[in-house]
Amino acid sequence: MAICSAWLSVLPKGKRKRLKGIFKSKPRTPAEIVRQTRDLLVYIDMKSNTHDGKREEKIAELCKLIRELKSLLYGDSEAEPVPEVCAQLTKEFFRENTLRLLIICLPKLNLEAQKDATQVVANLQRQPVHSRLIASDYLEANKDLLGILISGYNNMDIALHYGAMLRECIRHQSIARSVLESEHMKKFFDYLQLPNFDIASDVFATFRVN
Repeated sequence: MAICSAWLSVLPKGKRKRLKGIFKSKPRTPAEIVRQTRDLLVYIDMKSNTHDGKREEKIAELCKLIRELKSLLYGDSEAEPVPEVCAQLTKEFFRENTLRLLIICLPKLNLEAQKDATQVVANLQRQPVHSRLIASDYLEANKDLLGILISGYNNMDIALHYGAMLRECIRHQSIARSVLESEHMKKFFDYLQLPNFDIASDVFATFRVN
């Protein structure tokens, strides 16, 4: 690609512009971005005990994709989010357990990617697909994820991120009811006594939503 760029640079401006269009890669669809994200999450989850250069490269690539997902869902300085794109992205995200993988792999990401992933998960809870919040249906079928998020308060590195995700999940009435009726509920009282003020405050904020 560097050779092509160098070759293009010596051409007249008009030809250079036309040829750049030929070499430009085809934009990925929202579904393709989610599938690529899922593939990287699977790889990183499987290679969790290794620390080689390839794994670090894959993590860096994953962080970029998560940032791209965030831009599609929230928009950026150049464009507002497109409802159709958000719906496609959401549908693909919940189709094959990408949410589960993202939650499980969150501790393996850098801080900025953790923040981006938290915002992605939060946004997906509010995205309608054919006038239905499919995130609620997914969580109903995967209630163990709530236990993973709640137990995240034991880990100082991810407690606030998991807490923010949990609060968005329990805004679904059926999911909030499941948490209230589960054995996890008593854990909140223990977490409220945690010595870390920020985490204890976050637990209290979640407790109030619940």
